[in-house]
Amino acid sequence: MVERDPWRARQRAFGAFVKGRLVAQARFHYRPVRLGSAVLNMVGVCEVTTHPDFRRRGIGHRVLRAALDWMRSVDVHFVMLYTGVNGFYAPLGWGTIDVPIWYLPIRSAPKVGTGKYRVARLPIRESVSGLADIYERSCGRHPISLIRSAEYWRQWPHWARDNLWFGVLDDEWSVAMKDEQIVAYGGLNWSLKYQGRISIHEACALPGHEEALFDVFDDLVARSSTASKEPLELNLPEDHAFVRRVAALAERASNTSAMVQVLDLRGLLETLGTEIRRRAARLAGSIRLRLASPLGTATVSAGPAELAVCDSPAATEVELTPAGLGSLLLGFRSVSELRAADQIIVPGGADEALELLFPCLHSHYWQIDHF
Repeated sequence: MVERDPWRARQRAFGAFVKGRLVAQARFHYRPVRLGSAVLNMVGVCEVTTHPDFRRRGIGHRVLRAALDWMRSVDVHFVMLYTGVNGFYAPLGWGTIDVPIWYLPIRSAPKVGTGKYRVARLPIRESVSGLADIYERSCGRHPISLIRSAEYWRQWPHWARDNLWFGVLDDEWSVAMKDEQIVAYGGLNWSLKYQGRISIHEACALPGHEEALFDVFDDLVARSSTASKEPLELNLPEDHAFVRRVAALAERASNTSAMVQVLDLRGLLETLGTEIRRRAARLAGSIRLRLASPLGTATVSAGPAELAVCDSPAATEVELTPAGLGSLLLGFRSVSELRAADQIIVPGGADEALELLFPCLHSHYWQIDHF
């Protein structure tokens, strides 16, 4: 794994020792996330391992419980991970999020570029200063995104080239140029889920140059056709230009490797206060909702001129699974989708208020990071 982490001072590793020997460990990355005007404290799980001779003794779970206790003590709002062994993490409070993903047959992928932009390939070690502004201005229009500091961008080539979970394919971005300025970019990485499959998970353009993304897309498809098994994976927001253009030809599926756990429910609600207050101004009257989950409970009192978060009972109680709680507060799924997945129980008449007060950004989900 990469050691040059821009938030290294806030990273942690936890381990279990037997007779002085390290037999299990868990490592975590700190990542601030922007949701509207709110900045949330997120920790990502990047590595959990137990020596084969000491497995099935509960040692890995003990290490993770110690890590979760530490996260709660330092005001971490939520923790995420990507995994293929969901059942190992579910007993500790993580819930699975179904993230939409598309699979596009490479050989039948249409050419969608306009030809108005010159496309080049830029080594990632040369790309940081040119792409940071594009990322921020593009993702700033999406309701949820990872905050990338100047230091993060300075270290980005090391992440992109060496991070085992990110795994950039060939050390290059495809970039679109206009008047010798980079106005859009995209990259290829190995799929988190399927070995040997190529994925597009980041492609951004400056506002006003969204059309350039299609020229970038054509180049990415050409690059992937020489290196990947079919099909090409689009791990992008549902409203992304790539997805909209090829949706009719792509197969929509769910990526169930993402898991989330809310650690500080009240703190998260208070941090989201500005966003909730803005939405509450559109309520016809006041409403008092108590969110109840195995991960905690909190009551939100909201109306055109009020917002309060407390622990008191409320007449309207909304029951949520761990996955449902994370999905609702972070906007991964709508109330109707949560109900269809049996992740929420909503009393009659509360649906509209829930949809209004909380982000419900499922169609705008932006990949916040890989761990």
